[in-house]
Amino acid sequence: MMGILRNILTAVRGGASEVGEAVVDANAMRILGQEIRDAEDAIGKARQSLTNLKATEIKLKREINSLQQDATDHESKALLALEANNEALAMEVAERIAEIEAEAAEKDAEHRELSGQVNKINTMIRGREKTIQKNKRELEKIKTVEQLQKATSAMSTNFAATNASEHRVSKALERVKNKQSHFEDRMEAGEWMAETNQSDDLDAKLKGAGIGASAKPGGASVLERLKQKQAG
Repeated sequence: MMGILRNILTAVRGGASEVGEAVVDANAMRILGQEIRDAEDAIGKARQSLTNLKATEIKLKREINSLQQDATDHESKALLALEANNEALAMEVAERIAEIEAEAAEKDAEHRELSGQVNKINTMIRGREKTIQKNKRELEKIKTVEQLQKATSAMSTNFAATNASEHRVSKALERVKNKQSHFEDRMEAGEWMAETNQSDDLDAKLKGAGIGASAKPGGASVLERLKQKQAG
């Protein structure tokens, strides 16, 4: 899997431009991703084949057990024939037992060989699966770093523009606040003028009715007030 990546990098190492290297890097990740998918597909097919081999191994083991049981049954019959002094029949049964044992031995050898192959292939598949998972993690880390680099680059490129935009927004908000404050001041002044006018109107009405209006103090009243203060 990594061989293709090395070949690509070697081919462009001599004089590729930065743009060319970026293209190769992008293709390298794409190729690696495709190889991982192909490897996973191949592993799936290998596991199907392994399942078939294991089924054959189980079948062989079952046939061996059946032959061994058949041989045991024939041994019992051969012994009965010997007990009955029928050696010819016992020999015939013994020949049958030999055939059964030969077939069982042949199948047992086949079973042992197949069992070894099943275990070996299973070990290879498990090892390959670990490699695939490792490559997938590495690819995900590469993609994550690439996205982080893009985000960092975008932040650096737009930093000045972002600051300028924030400054403009801040100034605009300040102008709005000033306008609001001026509007509130004018509202407060208007309320004061309205209250003042109402007070003047009331004083005028009372004065016209001769209520609450006091005459201007003359010299006599002032002198009288001073005498009272001196006496006190």
